[in-house]
Amino acid sequence: MSETAARRGRRSGPFIVTKEHRRFVELADAVRREGYIGVCYGPAGVGKTLSARRYAHWDTAEHLLHSWGPREDSDAQVYAALDRSRTVFYTPVVKGTHKQFGSELDELIQRVDICIDQHVRPRGVTRRGRSEYVQLIVVDEADRLSPTAFETPPRPL
Repeated sequence: MSETAARRGRRSGPFIVTKEHRRFVELADAVRREGYIGVCYGPAGVGKTLSARRYAHWDTAEHLLHSWGPREDSDAQVYAALDRSRTVFYTPVVKGTHKQFGSELDELIQRVDICIDQHVRPRGVTRRGRSEYVQLIVVDEADRLSPTAFETPPRPL
């Protein structure tokens, strides 16, 4: 395992599609399609986080979304991956505030929307208003959220 992957809590190497991963994909697809709230839980180490990151193509897109700045032509692959998943993967900070949770999540949603918009619209076409491409938000380590965060309705997707 590389030092960077170890620090971020991710494994390096090939991803093995397991029965549990297929069940996660089935749940995530149903949540996206029907607009439900889904809860994925289980013992530590079974692959919940890895499955969610893979579903959202987060290992591909995370660096671009967190280091927001000038774009390169190679970013088109990231835009295409985000368009396929239409998913935001978010891990709240430990003991974060309700305001911080809301602003960080809104920022990620907006950035993913912009990336997807870059993929689906031809060059030179400007978008009017805010597009809403994100269909699923995955919150990892939801136990870090305060009860207030659960009581506040999310912004509509």
